[in-house]
Amino acid sequence: LFIGPKVICIVYVDDLLFWARDDADIVELAHGLRDLGVDLEEEQDAAGFLGVSIEYDSATKTMEMRQDGLIDRCIEALGLDANTSNTTTRPSSGQPLPRDSEGEPASEEFNYASVVGMMMYLAGHTRPDIAYAVNCCARYMFCPKRSHELALKRIGRYLLATRDR
Repeated sequence: LFIGPKVICIVYVDDLLFWARDDADIVELAHGLRDLGVDLEEEQDAAGFLGVSIEYDSATKTMEMRQDGLIDRCIEALGLDANTSNTTTRPSSGQPLPRDSEGEPASEEFNYASVVGMMMYLAGHTRPDIAYAVNCCARYMFCPKRSHELALKRIGRYLLATRDR
C-alpha cells in the first residue's frame, strides 16, 4: 500500500490498483510510470482485481471490498447449502484445535488443502475475522482428521451466515 498526496496505490505481485479523487491524477501518475519503463495495462474498473469487488456507497462515502465469488466457491467445495446448513455466529469454537493424532480419519469429499488455501486468501484480503480459525486448520493441511474437517465446515457455515458483511 502506497499513499501519496493525490493517489493511493495497492500493489499485489504484478497488479496495481490506483484510487484518487480526480482521474487526472491517476493519468498523470500512469504517464510518469510509463516514462520510467513500467508496462501498464489499463482496466476500466477494479471489479476484477484479485477477485475483489469494490462497492462505493455515495451516501456514507465509504468503499467496501468483497470477495463473494470466492466465498461461494468455499461454500460449494465444502458441500454446504444455504437452505439446509445450520449457521454459526463464530468461525471457531473458541477452543484450541488439537492435532488429534488418534482421531477419526478425514472422510469428507472435499479437498481440505484447497479449501484452506481459498480461506487463507479470504482471511488475508477481505475477511480478517476468519484468520485465526483458518490458521488453526492450516496447521493440519497434510494430515487432517475428521475434527479438522468439522472445524473447516464451521468456518464455511460462518461465511455462509455472514456472506453479506
